[in-house]
Amino acid sequence: MSQRSHCQVFLTVVLATATMAAFPPSLRHRPVTQNRILHINTSCDLRNFNVSVTTEKPFKGIIFAKDFSQECRGYGVMKKDVSVSFPTSGCGVRLTSNADEMFYMITVVVQQDKHLRQIKDQERTVQCRIENSAFSVNSRMMEEVIMKEIITEKRDRSSRTGRMKQEGWSKEISPENYSSETKELNDALLAARAWMEIAPSNVNQKDGILQVGEEAVLIVKSTLPVGIGWKVVDCVAHDGLGDSSQKLLDDNGCPVDELLLPEPSKGHSRSIGMMRHQEASSKFSAFKFPDRDRLHLSCSLQLCRSKCQKIDCGEGNRISRNLRRGEEGEILDRLEVFNSVEVLAPGIELEDIRQLERSEADPFRFGNIPGDRTFCVSPDKMALTFCVLGLIFLVAVIVAAVALYKARRNGVPMPYYTRSVFSSSSGSGSAYGSKLLLHESPCMGQSASVRGYGRIL
Repeated sequence: MSQRSHCQVFLTVVLATATMAAFPPSLRHRPVTQNRILHINTSCDLRNFNVSVTTEKPFKGIIFAKDFSQECRGYGVMKKDVSVSFPTSGCGVRLTSNADEMFYMITVVVQQDKHLRQIKDQERTVQCRIENSAFSVNSRMMEEVIMKEIITEKRDRSSRTGRMKQEGWSKEISPENYSSETKELNDALLAARAWMEIAPSNVNQKDGILQVGEEAVLIVKSTLPVGIGWKVVDCVAHDGLGDSSQKLLDDNGCPVDELLLPEPSKGHSRSIGMMRHQEASSKFSAFKFPDRDRLHLSCSLQLCRSKCQKIDCGEGNRISRNLRRGEEGEILDRLEVFNSVEVLAPGIELEDIRQLERSEADPFRFGNIPGDRTFCVSPDKMALTFCVLGLIFLVAVIVAAVALYKARRNGVPMPYYTRSVFSSSSGSGSAYGSKLLLHESPCMGQSASVRGYGRIL
């Protein structure tokens, strides 16, 4: 085998040994142990979404809402059960409807350790069915108006025939079954509902997930007693915590910026016995806050007597006249409706945006300093850099040693200086007027007759 082949085999063995030392088999094939989730229980009302997780082993990590790891979370205390309560108006909670049922949905992350994210962490999307009574409208002013409507209705019952039916949230109502005005009032209030939905305009898009710029529709739905009017006012977009927000509609229901959210338009109402179902919708281009993938929208539903006053949203025409009590258009109460949707922005790195915001908020951080060459490297990258540099140095030493060995074995003389190192430009320019010559090199295996110093001529 040639000398070159010997060197190649030697280098291959060294590199393989270094790689095995850096990544031992115990680390490459280490099994992942996971604390399995046995079951997840949920309960909810209009304001809170409660999630209870039961694990196979005592749990010491945290459970948090996706995208809200620091703000919406609960800690394990080395027990198999851990519970977390999320506000339905934030933390990425989404309201969906299916036929005549309503559900809250949220994506939670079960992190096995309090401080570390690992491959064994689990992500689950859970939902909770909301009881019909959770959306009941409690308004004393509205009760008075409904009571007057019921009394008027009783006067005209003699001219009515047949059976009236209510659809959606309402139940069947027959005038013959009413024993008192109180029962009619309670039935009307229990049937009253109002909620918000956010959906993509394109039916082929995945529900609950949008991309920035895609067309979406905001829908506010209501089932309210006859004699109660309503309109959408005071809409706000926020990040789920209230840290960042953007006004969309003012107190009169007029848009702050038509490009963000136009004024909602109402559809035709549908009478359902003593109730009336109606929807208001507004199409908009999906947007998001820089540091969140969840967009939350919150609006107020203004309840009025008979019909709400029409406001001209033109410039200078937004001031409404004062209404007297009992007059048509009188504002009775306000309800809050809210929902959320996931909005993605491909190509935008959220972590880079967070770092930029942190750097701008640091008053002691200065940029563009002349001569500043400071840069930061993570511990993992620094360790990898030193490992690569060490391997390169080892290979260089081995190559040099092999070259020296071959030179000694073959007896090839090494190059050395044969001309003067120092010379004068003229004979009188030096104290000696001569040249210092280095005739032979004392290195690289030269003969014993080589002198250790040069000579002066």
